[in-house]
Amino acid sequence: MGKPCQYVFRYNGDENTQDVVPDLDGVMAMPVKGQIIQRKGKQWKVVQVSTQQEISAHPAIPVHTVSLTSDLTLAI
Repeated sequence: MGKPCQYVFRYNGDENTQDVVPDLDGVMAMPVKGQIIQRKGKQWKVVQVSTQQEISAHPAIPVHTVSLTSDLTLAI
């Protein structure tokens, strides 16, 4: 088991499509830029991954925001 964190997946740059996934056991693999991943029954390309500390939780946990695009041919 790893350290707890939270993932926020954002689809095609639209904040209204955010998908929050808590990883309390720290078992999810960190997506990397350019990687193709499966989410919501579709394939998505990782455009960017940014991390910040969630300070409202005690202790603070990292929040990884993963920006995704449906354009799998996009050069990253």
